[in-house]
Amino acid sequence: MVEVEVKLPIDSIEKLQSDLECLRFVKTGMFCEEDCYFDNDTRQIRTNGQALRIRKVTDLQSDHSDVVITFKGKKMDQVSMSRRELEIQIADAETGIQIFEALGFRIVPPKVIKTRNEYKIGQMTACIDQVQNLGDFLELEIVIQECEDKDEALGQIESVLQKLGYSLKDTVRNSYLSMLQHTQDEDI
Repeated sequence: MVEVEVKLPIDSIEKLQSDLECLRFVKTGMFCEEDCYFDNDTRQIRTNGQALRIRKVTDLQSDHSDVVITFKGKKMDQVSMSRRELEIQIADAETGIQIFEALGFRIVPPKVIKTRNEYKIGQMTACIDQVQNLGDFLELEIVIQECEDKDEALGQIESVLQKLGYSLKDTVRNSYLSMLQHTQDEDI
């Protein structure tokens, strides 16, 4: 699958929530996400513009948690955060960390922790993220199966951005991890 995504910093969570609701986005949940990123000693994953992480997602209403391993491929363009994404659920984060470490991967600090308010309309997801030690962001994404559908999905996202008073020029292409590290993601 391909995740077509843009991300941008925001000033007012309340205004954005109201604007999303006016566009008929429906709130689907509030979550705490804790991300541990991994790389090997030669930084091969990061140098290749890829990402490998274990994410613990806790539903803040039910207190139920899930854990997933995610691999993200290289960014597919110079405009968005669009990339191939592979994900699988695992039983618990600690076992996943131990497996990765046994295979020679190391945790890349810091852990990325955020509160995520999630909204949906059709195939599009809007996430308002409050990232610890970083600030507030909006992510808009559409998951597609075929790479050739990327431009159409990005066009839909751009249309919503404009309705919210933003443009693609307002977006950032760095991951939260890179922002917290004060570094740049590797370019495609």
